Amino acid sequence: MLPFIFGAIGAAVGAVASAFITHAIGESDRQAAKHHRTVANELTQKYAALEKRYNELADTSKKQIIDLTYQHALDEVEKDCLRLAVRLQKNLISLMWEIDKEPTEKVLKEFVQAVELTNYVLAQSKEELICVPSDYYARNYIAAYKRKLT
Repeated sequence: MLPFIFGAIGAAVGAVASAFITHAIGESDRQAAKHHRTVANELTQKYAALEKRYNELADTSKKQIIDLTYQHALDEVEKDCLRLAVRLQKNLISLMWEIDKEPTEKVLKEFVQAVELTNYVLAQSKEELICVPSDYYARNYIAAYKRKLT
């Protein structure tokens, strides 16, 4: 019976040792699982923070694109207005040369209107207005009046 007792004691010791080993392995697994959960939570938080930052940057980028597109459109409109003003000024100069050659009251009145309209466009563009010397009108009205009499 002694071998049976030693066998039973050996089995009991083996069971206890096995329980300790299983508990130690289980504790190791639990620690590993806890560590993995902690790492997974940290990664999830970092991902959420990165995603939030990405969305903020994407929104900022979209706003900047819209602002730049709007500014580009304004620049194009301003450029078109300046081109128009330059063409109007060129035509006014040509008209002044023609008036100097053959002045008439009708053409002078139209010239005054053309200068006013050109100045309106220039004022809208915040550019310098065209100034025609007052003696230009007087001189050409006198010449037109003399031409009309002859």
